[in-house]
Amino acid sequence: MYHRVLSVGFLVSAWLAVISFAVAQTAPPLEQHQSLGAVHLTLRADRPTVGLADTVWLTLAADAPLSVQLTWPDVPKHLGPFEVVQSRHTGPQNLTPDTQRWQRAYLLAPTTTGELTIPSLTVQVQDETSTQALSTTPVTLTVTSVVPADADPSAPKDIAPPVDLARRGLPPWLWAGLGGLGLLALAAGAWWWYRRRQRAAPVPLVQRPAHTLALAALAQVRRADLIGQGQIDDFYLRVSIILRRYIELRFGLRAPEQTTEEFLTALLSTTGLIATHRDLLAAFLQQCDLVKFARHRPLPTDMEDILAHATQFVEHTADLHVLVTLPSSGELAL
Repeated sequence: MYHRVLSVGFLVSAWLAVISFAVAQTAPPLEQHQSLGAVHLTLRADRPTVGLADTVWLTLAADAPLSVQLTWPDVPKHLGPFEVVQSRHTGPQNLTPDTQRWQRAYLLAPTTTGELTIPSLTVQVQDETSTQALSTTPVTLTVTSVVPADADPSAPKDIAPPVDLARRGLPPWLWAGLGGLGLLALAAGAWWWYRRRQRAAPVPLVQRPAHTLALAALAQVRRADLIGQGQIDDFYLRVSIILRRYIELRFGLRAPEQTTEEFLTALLSTTGLIATHRDLLAAFLQQCDLVKFARHRPLPTDMEDILAHATQFVEHTADLHVLVTLPSSGELAL
């Protein structure tokens, strides 16, 4: 019983504190005025009472003639028992043709409760003859807490009344939802297993002689009718690539840092089986250079001769024991 009375008293005190805080929020602001000749200084706190968890705006405004220079106080991170959370600087604002207003506003947060005093702030006023100090007087604000002073936070609370226990078991709609999710998971797992088996299926491979693939590629060039369509550059490019790939596979030569023209030119200085076809390769390279650098437009009969010579070179250097492994589903050509 004692604990219940204590809890009710605590709630009433907290409610009264909230009401007093709301009244303080509507209280008029604190304001003071200081003057030095034609310079007028105004210090204003937007309310005299503030809660510990709240903030208060402190505004310092100065009205001065155009001939006067003002030096504002250097406000640190703490202004007495208040923390400076934010600051704003505005001005100059023209009040009259000869008078301007500067303003500094500081958002303050209290660090404790009680009667807290904001120290005075000094503005240096400099005219043509001298520099003088214009200071405000200290301002005292009341900082309150919503917790009553006589409250004991460590006091144990009263035992809560009994509550009904939830019924055992799950509702039917939840069982239906779980069953649907299980079916979706089963279907997703089956689809994943099926796709994995498809990806893991081995790709059938076949082996074909290198010269067979080269001849098939040259035949494709002929069927594309590049000669009849006048696609000279494409024709010489495709034939040179086919010859290079065939020579790499047939003779085991590799020169990835060289262009196709450089690769074929280097073959002219080799010996062996390729040397017997040096004239054919030289004629082909000469035609390529004329087309590429001299913009030569060979006749269709010249292009037919190049295709025939390339086919002859592959046939004369063919070796059934030089095999190339490739997927059976792909195109059997270089």
